[in-house]
Amino acid sequence: MISATGERRALRGGYSLFEVLIVLAIIAMFTGFFLVRFDDGATEESLTQAATDIKAAALKAKKRAYAFRRDQYILFDRGGFVLTESPPVAEAALAIEPRPEARGGAFHESYRLPAETVMELMPPGTKRWTKEPGYFWTFRSSGLSDPMAVRFSIGKSYARLQFNVLTGLAEEEMFLE
Repeated sequence: MISATGERRALRGGYSLFEVLIVLAIIAMFTGFFLVRFDDGATEESLTQAATDIKAAALKAKKRAYAFRRDQYILFDRGGFVLTESPPVAEAALAIEPRPEARGGAFHESYRLPAETVMELMPPGTKRWTKEPGYFWTFRSSGLSDPMAVRFSIGKSYARLQFNVLTGLAEEEMFLE
């Protein structure tokens, strides 16, 4: 083969080992990057789902309390939470359940946490996060609610929501690692 400068060159038969290793290193780097991003996406989706559920339940509780002039409650346990209009009663010191008559004709709506999601609460009058079940959040017929902060976490990633007592809307912070 003759080059543009007129020199004679031999045809190369393939790639050197060094060139092949560089290409494989680049492919491995991109694969690792996309796997990490995929894992963050699943974590973000679970945290977003849990945050969306609690915000929807809080908004529904606030609207129902005002519309029906009857207090509404969100009861928390390890696996999720329940929106109900029946006042809570402590049972077996493990969790708070709606009164038995609430399961009949009264409004009752359950929300389950996505897999591996941990829920922590900072109820009124406390300064520390707790994972213990048995707390309830009251929405009064006057339109006010108890102050509440809720944090959902998976590993070191979390979504923290601080709810406004007047509007029932949440200020949200999310951290993904």
